[in-house]
Amino acid sequence: MRGDEGGAEWIQPVVGRSRECAALADGLAEARSGRARCLVFRGPSGVGKSRLLSGIRQHESARGCTVLRASCSEVDFPSNFAVVRKLFAPLQLGADDVASPVVPVLFPALPPAIQPAVDYAVLSGLHSLAAKLMSTAPLVLVVDDAHWCDEASLRWLDFLLRRADDLPLLVVLGDRCDELEGTAQAARSGIVAQRASTVIELGPLTRTDVGEVVAEVFSERVDCGFVDACARTSGGNPGLLNRLLDDLVRAGVRPGSEGVAAVEEVGRDVLAASVLSRLAGQPERVRRVAAAMAVLGPAAGPETVAALAGATRWQVAEALGVLRRCDVVAASGADFVHDTVRTAVLDALPMSEADRLRAARILNDAGRPAVEVADHLLSLPELDQMWMAGVLRDAAALSERQGTPQTAVRYLRRVLDVEVSEPQRIRVRADLGRVLAQLDPYAALPILRELLNKVTDPDAYVSLVLSFSMTAVTAQRHPEAVRVLGEVLAMLSTKTGRDVSPAHHELCLSVESMLLIIGAGERSTFALVRDRIEERPRPAGSTPAERRMLAATSYVRSLRGEPSGQVVEQARAALSFQANDADPWTERCSLFALHLADVTDDLLPAARRSVEVVKNMGARSDYSYSLSCYARVLLHLGDVREAAAEAQTAAEICAQTSGAGSTAAQFTAWASALVEQGHVEQADEVLDRIDRAWFEESTLEWHYFLHTRARVRWIQGNPAAASDLLLRCGQSMTDVGIGNPVFVPWRTDAAYLLASLGRRSEAAELVERDGEAAQRWGTARAIGRHLMARGAIAEDAAHAVEWLTEAVEVLSGSPAWLEEARAQRRLGAALLLTGDVRGARKHLRRAVDLATLCGSRPIAESARALAVTAGGRMGQPLRSPVDLLTGSEHRVATMAASGASNREIAEALFVTLRTVETHLTNAYRKLRVSRRADLPTALGGSRTRLQQHEHEVEAVPLAGRR
Repeated sequence: MRGDEGGAEWIQPVVGRSRECAALADGLAEARSGRARCLVFRGPSGVGKSRLLSGIRQHESARGCTVLRASCSEVDFPSNFAVVRKLFAPLQLGADDVASPVVPVLFPALPPAIQPAVDYAVLSGLHSLAAKLMSTAPLVLVVDDAHWCDEASLRWLDFLLRRADDLPLLVVLGDRCDELEGTAQAARSGIVAQRASTVIELGPLTRTDVGEVVAEVFSERVDCGFVDACARTSGGNPGLLNRLLDDLVRAGVRPGSEGVAAVEEVGRDVLAASVLSRLAGQPERVRRVAAAMAVLGPAAGPETVAALAGATRWQVAEALGVLRRCDVVAASGADFVHDTVRTAVLDALPMSEADRLRAARILNDAGRPAVEVADHLLSLPELDQMWMAGVLRDAAALSERQGTPQTAVRYLRRVLDVEVSEPQRIRVRADLGRVLAQLDPYAALPILRELLNKVTDPDAYVSLVLSFSMTAVTAQRHPEAVRVLGEVLAMLSTKTGRDVSPAHHELCLSVESMLLIIGAGERSTFALVRDRIEERPRPAGSTPAERRMLAATSYVRSLRGEPSGQVVEQARAALSFQANDADPWTERCSLFALHLADVTDDLLPAARRSVEVVKNMGARSDYSYSLSCYARVLLHLGDVREAAAEAQTAAEICAQTSGAGSTAAQFTAWASALVEQGHVEQADEVLDRIDRAWFEESTLEWHYFLHTRARVRWIQGNPAAASDLLLRCGQSMTDVGIGNPVFVPWRTDAAYLLASLGRRSEAAELVERDGEAAQRWGTARAIGRHLMARGAIAEDAAHAVEWLTEAVEVLSGSPAWLEEARAQRRLGAALLLTGDVRGARKHLRRAVDLATLCGSRPIAESARALAVTAGGRMGQPLRSPVDLLTGSEHRVATMAASGASNREIAEALFVTLRTVETHLTNAYRKLRVSRRADLPTALGGSRTRLQQHEHEVEAVPLAGRR
């Protein structure tokens, strides 16, 4: 650790100031060459102006120069030539050394009330003195805190610069703010306006700069989260950072993840002390204006601030001038210099509950957005006025539309504190349950269940039932949802004939379609859904409810494995809606059917759009589930890397959501992608995180789980356990009535395993039944997998080659890249057995290329090993540091490289700030970089190599490649 007591020695002047140091070096070089320059370094208090200016004497380019430095103070402002005297004092001049008009300036013997004249003779005499100094060496005049410089000294500097074009002169000013009352402002403006002058704004230190400073202070490894907290708390202000680190060291805080909370706690005290020191001695009115601005926010105008502060408009304007000079308020006067300063003002100058209530009333009367008013109401312990309920409900509605349901929940809970009307309370609780379901379905379900017995209005009741049902699905209460929906549908169906209006018909379809979708998710209710679909005619698809019914139908029929052409037709009709008519359930069910049918045109954009729609709604659990569905689509189409990234993100979000332990979709999707990447042990661990007590009843996830676990056991070298799991999976699917051969391809996988275990007759029976299902479904993937299975159980290599050759031909024209890679590898292996080494190498190379591009390491490595056995020379596989990143690490690093902050990344991915920090730390280590700025190069270079490899794969004939 560097430094002993004071933190002032820790921060080096050059940290984060390379641009400013370069400007100083250029200015000194020009002065030495005989060209006058003026540099004005401008910035708020603590930004590092003084430290930068104090290092000029030690600058290498300043050797041989006469450097005169003066630091201004508030007492200098009214005294003519006070700063000139400070500048020339180190020279120890006598009265005989200067012209007579200058003597009263440098050697004042006059009473303090009598100021030296500011006339041409004085200014010219001082110019002559400076010119005499410049005749022997370049002259550097440094004036720090120039905003307190007296007018006479500024006028002389202006006079000097206007007559020093060809003189070796450099004037350096440290200036705190943009404006100052009185004639001094005109003098400073005159200096800045000269051609020789350059204004350099000193901004806050970047996060990387802060990290460098922190690393100088602590000799041990510094956690990324600790650096982020220091940067966030100090706002990048070096002075505040200096004091913060000083206090942290004194408190014995270590720079690990455990110290993050201490940074924020200590930082509040540092900021509060800084603000209090700046406001010390200021009138109470100034303090109240600062507090009013902090409470009301940046959108409040002067009238609003005046009303809360109990001041007039001109008093507010006067106070703002004081606050600007104290570097509490920005130069514009509309907001604080930094958000952390606003927080510090609130901590240092807390407002009473009465002031908070007045602030809410003032903002409400001024017509400000409901959210601004509601935020003040939330801080009050009691709400007892009816106008507050309306404000809070409006704020909740706005927050929900903006995708922040957690904020809407806070508002709605407080509405219940003030609302006394029972009908209104029921409506508010219904809204609360519906919004809360997006965050915590287990907490929302009791609220909605209780309301089912209280709502009497039919339309409101049906809306509540739909809300309850969707929440029940998220909370894994499918049977209860199906039961309630069935009861409501039976009640609605009592109207017949002329009593049925179009609106009533639409309502019935809406309830029935949800019943079908929810019922299809449970093994116990799947048969009920299947029978109901067979009995009803196909809807036209002209209304939202009809389109949802088509989506439900296509979803169920795709699981059953009915002809894909009919299923695709219904799914496409379901997706024919306008943008403002989008329904997540309709999209999710239709896209499921389309991706099983390998309909790739517009599939990925539509799937991504569906995810974004749910994401913008702000529902963490729904977004997590939709993201896992999207990952399965990517995996189905062979994009293993991206599928793993999306699925891992979905799982991380799920792990932070209430009740996540019983949600399987995110973890099965992630495990499936990990298996394809060859990370079988990690996939096994991910599968162990699922609560199997619930999801054995799931139509989708239970079978996904069994199939993925079987593949894990298969790769781990336990074919007997793997085959048992696959047969168990197949029996469950058969019992339910699921017959799609590509949804979970248990028959073909079991056939491989049974054949390897010597159980060929069982394998042949499974392959025969799979053939029937594949022909019925009719996609290239289904037929190609079936042909591969026939090759696996063939009694001799020649027959195996025939079947596998046909499989390659069928799959090569499909989007099933992974399946083609498997077929190419198996065909290559079969050709080796027949002695066709050249043909084997051709197909094995193709398998390696496809598997590499997809990101499937097991297929690529096994095909590469076989090719080497066949005598082929293979190049090195695509490998770069980027390949070492996990999916989430790659996603976070990519967003960070594009300029997103850690907090923006956390909000976009629905993960915690700590998770983002961990992923970034790991990415830095794996990519061998130490700064955020290096990420684009580290990530982009690898992407270029991958694209170049893809081009070579397409351009060079496979058979001729060695």
